[in-house]
Order: sequence, then structure tokens, then C-alpha cells
Amino acid sequence: MKNFYRLLVRILAASFIIGILGACNRVVYDTSTQSPDPATAAASVTITPTTSASETPIPIATHTPAADTAVASVTITPAIIASKTPIPTGKKSPTRAPGVIERDVIDLEYESSDGYKLRAILSIPKGSGPFPVIVTIHGGKGEQDLKNIRTLATGDVSPTVQMLNDQPWAILSIDYRGGAILGMEEDDVVAGIRFAKTLDRIDPTRVGVLGGSHGGHLTLRAAEVMGNEISGAAAGSPWMTNPQLYLYGDYDTPPLSEISPAARETIEKNRPLARGLEKKYGMDGLAKLIAERSIEWNAENIMVPVLFLTSNGDVQVPHILVQPTIERLQAAGKDVTVYTAEKSVHGFYWGRDIDGGARSGLGKKTDIELQEEEMARQYILAFFRRVFGED
Repeated sequence: MKNFYRLLVRILAASFIIGILGACNRVVYDTSTQSPDPATAAASVTITPTTSASETPIPIATHTPAADTAVASVTITPAIIASKTPIPTGKKSPTRAPGVIERDVIDLEYESSDGYKLRAILSIPKGSGPFPVIVTIHGGKGEQDLKNIRTLATGDVSPTVQMLNDQPWAILSIDYRGGAILGMEEDDVVAGIRFAKTLDRIDPTRVGVLGGSHGGHLTLRAAEVMGNEISGAAAGSPWMTNPQLYLYGDYDTPPLSEISPAARETIEKNRPLARGLEKKYGMDGLAKLIAERSIEWNAENIMVPVLFLTSNGDVQVPHILVQPTIERLQAAGKDVTVYTAEKSVHGFYWGRDIDGGARSGLGKKTDIELQEEEMARQYILAFFRRVFGED
């Protein structure tokens, strides 16, 4: 009889474990507002069961739940799902493709829609191809020095771009003209992406776009304009997804009322841009441009999967200012994946180790920042593998 009870207990315990594992296959981490602190993640992580259009096999993501799906919070230990969704440790992940990929690096020139000439750098594996291509878009001002454009093709400065070079993919780093915000810079980027599709040894059916800051803004605008011409778009801390908010928003009203003093100071520096745009286009003309080119207001036009990489520690583009755009896409049932870091500063998605830009004067990166950069790389890699059909 004792043996019978022992057997019964084992059966019940096994059934309970199978039920838990089955539930884990239906969950993804929800860090739309806060990512887990790596110092405490080993103890427990709060996750939210959802149903999503996104199938990106990555560790921490925000997806759109189906309208009829009940959402409930459950706490489990990472060990249960470690084999599918590893928690970052700060160590470099095994992202390299098997073997060493020899490459050609080529200086190129392309024309925008009005014939304006722009420069680009292509890094492409040797061989006949055809290869998928990721078009990278820099932030900051347009018409960058060719050396800077090269860093987003060859990976000499950015560990993220180096990771892309470790894959059997081509990388085309493009430029756009300066002084053309809400204007021809968007045409320049669309022309650059279409140029990538025409290149020898490139698979025109597998084209991804990756941009950060101003380049993240242009990445999302290209996604709105180009529909299914591209496979997917990844945007790091995309600047000014809602121009009306950045240029004219009320600091006493959310989300601007919820940003830090440092972030408010940075946003304030953008306000003179409105005067310049008003002078260039006129008040009515600018209002029309904002309505036509606001990423947030036109989010429903995006037809391809989108990856957002944001940070609560970013004072140039705080996550909370991007969140309304994310929510608009989710409400429209779009394929959206989000990774939100907690401590990292602007530009963390490139992983550059330089004393300049947003990192000026900050000194050595913390372990948490390094872990968040590594997590961002895991997201980027998994996202493009999925949209290129390599899962």
C-alpha cells in the first residue's frame, strides 16, 4: 500500500510539472515599462502570458495580446525556461556563424528621388550569394563623414555591426542629406534601401533595416512608406516618433510630465527646431507635414515586423516617449517586439565603446550596461534571423 501511495504522489507531481512547462511555452517576458535588474533576475522574473503575432525567439519582449486573451501575471524562476529564453550574463553570446566569413568592402554612391547623390558603404560576403542585406542608418545629422558611415558597415567600432558581419548577410550603411528633417531625408533613405535591393549578389526579397536615434526615426518612416518592400525594421531609441509632442508638447501633460529633468532639458534643446521648420514650411505647411509624417499617427501603415530597442536610462529619447507609438502599433495588431533596457544611455544598441555623444564624460560602462547591450544584440540577431526566414 505504501508503494501505491508513493507511485500516486509521483504521478501527481509529474502532472503538475508538465502543466507548468506547458504554460511556459505560452509566455513571453513583458518589459514594456521595466526590464529585470540582472542583479535580481536569478531569483525570479515576472512574466505575462500573451498571444502575439510575433514569433521572434528572444528572451524579453513585448507583444500584442489577442483581444479575447485574458492577461494574468505569473512569477516563475528563469531556470524553468532557461533552455528557450536565456537570461543575459554579461558574457559575449555565441552569435558568430560557423567559420570565418571573408568579405568585400565597397564604397558606393546612389541617387535619391531627385537625383541628389549620396554615399554608402557595402560589406558583403565573398561568394555568389544571393545574400540577405541589412541597411543600417546612422543617427545625428545627415551627410556624415565617410569614415563614420563605414563604422555601420564594417563593425570596426560597433560590436552590434560586427555581430552582423559574423552572419552570412550583407550590410549596407547609407547616408541622407542634412537639414531636411520631415523632408527629403526620408526620400534619401527610401532610395538607399531600394538601391540595396538592386545590388549584385543581394537577395531583394530579404531586406532588413536597422537604425538608431535619428536613424531609428528614418527606419520607421521607411517602414511606413515601403510596406512589404522590406522584411523587417529595427529601431534603436527612435527620435521624434511624434513630432507634435517633441516640438509643441505640454510638459504638464503625460508623457512629457513623466520624463526626468535631464530628459526635459534635452527635449528643450529641440524646441528651436520648430521655429526653423515653421519658417521653412509655414505654419500650415508644417502642420500638414506633421500629420503626414508622424510615425505615431501613421503607425497603421507599417506592414512588416518591427523591433524597438529603448531604455529608461536614455535622456535623449526616453522609453516613455516611444511607448505611445508602440501602443499604437500594438492596438493595430502589428507584429511588434520590444526590448527596454533599464540603465543604458542613448546609443546602447550599437554597443560602441567611445567617450563621446551620449556617453561623453560617463567613464567606463557598468556591468549592467554591458549586459543590456548584449541583450540588445541578442534581440537584433534573433529578429533578423526570423524575418529572413532562418529560424
